[in-house]
Amino acid sequence: MKNKSKLYFVLLNLLITFLIANLIAYLMEFIPLGDQSERTMLTIDLGQQYIDFFSLYKRALTEDPRLFLYSFEKGIGGEMIGLWAYYLMSPFNLLLLLFKQENLDLAVSFLTLFKLLAISSSFYYFVEKKYQLNPVVAITFSQAYCFMSYTMAYQLNIMWLDGLFFLPIIALGLDRLIKNNKPLLYIFALTFSMISHYYISYMICLFLIGYCLFVIYEDDRDLSLKQVITKYLSFIKHSFYSTCLAGFLLIPTFMSTLRSKSAQAEGQFNFILDWTSQYSILDLFSKSFIGAFDYGEMASGSANFYVGMAATVLILYYFLSHSIALKEKLISLSLLAFYFASFTFSNLDKLWHLGQFPIWYHSRFSFVVSFFILILAIRAYDKMKLIKLRQILMIILALTGFCFFYYIRTDYSFLTTEKIFYSLVFILLTCLVLYLSRKPHQLLNYVLLILACFELNLNGFLILSENDNYVQPSRFNDYITLLDDIVKPIRPQKNEFYRIYKTFQRTKNESLFANYPSVSHFGSTIEAASTQLYGYLGLPHTSNSINYTSGTLFTDDLFNIRYLVDITSNTNMYTTVDNFPLYREATDFDIRAHEKKDKEKRYVYYENNDLLGLGMEVSSDIKHTKFKKFKPIENQEKLLRLIDFDGNGQPFFKQQPFKDIDYLNLKVTSKGDGDFYTYTKEDLNRNASIALAFETKSDNPYYFTFPNQYSDNKVSLLLNSKTYDFYSPSNSRQVMDAAFGKAGKDHLLRVKLKKDSFKANLIRLYEFDLDRYQKMITKRKNDQFEISSFKENAVEGTIKMQQKEGFMLITLPYDPDWKIKVDDKEIKAQPVLNNTLMAIPLKNGKHAIKMTYFPNSIIYGAFVSLTGALLIILDQKKFRFKIKGFLI
Repeated sequence: MKNKSKLYFVLLNLLITFLIANLIAYLMEFIPLGDQSERTMLTIDLGQQYIDFFSLYKRALTEDPRLFLYSFEKGIGGEMIGLWAYYLMSPFNLLLLLFKQENLDLAVSFLTLFKLLAISSSFYYFVEKKYQLNPVVAITFSQAYCFMSYTMAYQLNIMWLDGLFFLPIIALGLDRLIKNNKPLLYIFALTFSMISHYYISYMICLFLIGYCLFVIYEDDRDLSLKQVITKYLSFIKHSFYSTCLAGFLLIPTFMSTLRSKSAQAEGQFNFILDWTSQYSILDLFSKSFIGAFDYGEMASGSANFYVGMAATVLILYYFLSHSIALKEKLISLSLLAFYFASFTFSNLDKLWHLGQFPIWYHSRFSFVVSFFILILAIRAYDKMKLIKLRQILMIILALTGFCFFYYIRTDYSFLTTEKIFYSLVFILLTCLVLYLSRKPHQLLNYVLLILACFELNLNGFLILSENDNYVQPSRFNDYITLLDDIVKPIRPQKNEFYRIYKTFQRTKNESLFANYPSVSHFGSTIEAASTQLYGYLGLPHTSNSINYTSGTLFTDDLFNIRYLVDITSNTNMYTTVDNFPLYREATDFDIRAHEKKDKEKRYVYYENNDLLGLGMEVSSDIKHTKFKKFKPIENQEKLLRLIDFDGNGQPFFKQQPFKDIDYLNLKVTSKGDGDFYTYTKEDLNRNASIALAFETKSDNPYYFTFPNQYSDNKVSLLLNSKTYDFYSPSNSRQVMDAAFGKAGKDHLLRVKLKKDSFKANLIRLYEFDLDRYQKMITKRKNDQFEISSFKENAVEGTIKMQQKEGFMLITLPYDPDWKIKVDDKEIKAQPVLNNTLMAIPLKNGKHAIKMTYFPNSIIYGAFVSLTGALLIILDQKKFRFKIKGFLI
């Protein structure tokens, strides 16, 4: 009978989670509960990154397991272990296998629901096993944990939710380790958490350092200093075992991280000395209200730690209660002070984020703070029968004053009068129910649960409704169908390799969705070599993305882009309201230099016949050639001279002057070092612009180079009175089309300011000698790598070298894990061009090249995991799995 009762409350907890999640989804009109013309859950990174990775996940598990190691669909090529470890190792992702690729938007809804059910279940299990609370109250706290503000605000980062699931199980395992010397649940829960998502698990590990002390001193157990140290050392030892067990993934991931965007983070190890304050304590506590969140908070907002008014009331009582030991309160207060200091100071914040300041989604570790707040609330609830009237009145008075204080402040866009009013109502109702709960009654427990459910549902809806950038199902389905139609006839066949570029895109990762080699990528694990290379060549990039939107004719050939797809001039005529609108990411004139192959209603194909291949012969001078920052044309010129090793050394690009520069309602107030101008409006109420006139004396391509200060929130551009599109943001100077096939024409570029003042370097103009370049490329066609066998992690082919001693330049990001054999002799690839690409030395004649990719770190990681398993076995006097001992 007792077991039936337990099962009843387990199922009740699941049912309530299911109902709240679906009610929020219904109110938000998410599929499948919303109308098909409404919303998917795809928004921001979930819609721009993860959905493409989910398609990759399905292909890797069902078609090509080599995608676990390397992919040519990731930008210009890149290792995949880091991407898998950060985005795709969740066991919940197996659910994706049940959905077709065209239904992955729907799969996201079910995946989110399953994770929410798992989160509430794990917390309920934790509370029921550790604190033996009344099951209805345990359900109340479980819902608070599941639908806290962190979950609602950041659930689009769907892979982070795994940490919320594992944390209560890890905490329960730690409790059993400390109090009963039973380590297995702790070891395996922490191991699986690290495998599922190492980044969030790192935050959990930091949290456990302090939380372990709380567990040791919980209930003020009479322990000697020696006993405390012994228990803490046991925690360290078993944490080490757990880390070792996960070594098969952590070691390769660590090596991958060293080559990803973290490798280019400046000053990342100097964060200890950075005591910059990000948010004041008032900023932080402004998040203690229902729905205290808006869209802007994603980019630069304070921590989301709200877990419901019941927890807010109870944590105040926790510190007022005389029945909770002072020693425990001091430890709790010290930990809370550290957590809130971490929200405030940059150095501590970076510590939680692996030494890097997060790009968007600040205070990603706030879920552990929410968890700890709930622990303290549970401890306080256990003492509620001792609460006095004056204590509850003090709490009501304090929280009412708190609400009134933020009501009279108008500093926070996310904190409306309505949200403060809702919060105050729930404060008063919660205080009343909790005070009446001094005399336990099951009806009051259900009232508290119902009250919390209403509050959490309101909180979730208010937070999610602040974001209106959800992808419509019809538009998503239209685009993936269109993308498949575009790529199918031009996708490389077996043992072929070339890249494909489109002037339009829905995401930078759609090549992973549609299975074709591309030249763009957006992800936290992108190789630093790729982003740096794009910066040197004048292509748009940030620390976590590359986007090929403004290539020159030379870079088209360099990156082996065979097919280019553009929108038709009348694409809008064939686009309905349910279709995804196609638009160019940037103005592209020289695409017309390529041969037009085919045209559909909404898009047109161009074919490039001047490819340089995956590898090409270059001069041995490449060993000493270095790129320069913010000199993209100069860097492209250096590459051209390396390829044109028997040429006359004359430049292919020639800088051209502007005929005239006019300032409308602007004055230059400073010229900096001579190339860094400060522009200021003369009349703040009028528009201001810079007009740059130039003449194209030939049909050659002309290119601008725009400084990286140009972004679409600072300036807009017009070329010959037509909108001139450019991609932003970009961290370096960007090369853009100025004209093509316009001999003897005058042009006017107008830069319109969106700010009252603006600082930027000057725009440059260059002409490209197309005729001479075409002759050089024709001569070089026999000097490229001819592929005979191509797979994601293995490439074979031949190259015929003309020089006595030269190099084969390979247009892949430098990665030492590529193993290369030349005529069956192993040779080490050399990093070249500021360590961005790789090259191998070759002598005159024909050579057979074999390239295979396999990271040695996998072997090292497997050895560490086996060592960890052996240590655990040796540490147990009698090692056997006792299911009853560590799972029940």
